[in-house]
Amino acid sequence: MKRLWPGWLLCVLAAGLLAYMGCVKAPAISLLIGGMKIPDLLPFGYDLDGARSLFAAFASDLADAQAEGRQSASEAYLALHAGYDLVFPPLFTISLGFCAFAALFRPEKPIETPRLAAVGFGLVLALAFTYLACDFIENAVADSMFGPKALGLALNEQFVFVLRVLTAGKYTTSILALALVAALWVWRLVSVRRATPPAAPT
Repeated sequence: MKRLWPGWLLCVLAAGLLAYMGCVKAPAISLLIGGMKIPDLLPFGYDLDGARSLFAAFASDLADAQAEGRQSASEAYLALHAGYDLVFPPLFTISLGFCAFAALFRPEKPIETPRLAAVGFGLVLALAFTYLACDFIENAVADSMFGPKALGLALNEQFVFVLRVLTAGKYTTSILALALVAALWVWRLVSVRRATPPAAPT
């Protein structure tokens, strides 16, 4: 496992970045819009009525922010997507692939990788990259709906369903990928136990 330390470091960075966004950046934005959660944090997104309420909250805060000369929640939301949430999706995708690979990597005691485990590894990669696409497109759609320029117009209600699908897809693919990674590690532990010879009787 010593050879894999750069990968584990990436996993730690991804987890730390996720915690920072979820516990620091997102709550700060929510505080400005009356406690409403940003769409990124809702596994199934907002329905039409919820999206209208969120749009109104962003628009109200934008007007207050312009009067007070501060950054608005809408601007902070775009900055989140252009900064931390631009780095996190590929970092998380790489982390998922690495964790799946690490479950199969045993140079000190090489064992034959069953076809099912290899298929599981391939599925993790497919799900991870699907997550990546969903997250990036979700951010772009959310920016086009709740960005400062969009708030001067009417809510694009046609995008509400699209955003919900992308958000649900992001959560579904990431959860399935994590479940498969866990299954690969269970397989690894079972394989190691079976491959370890019993201790000789004394």
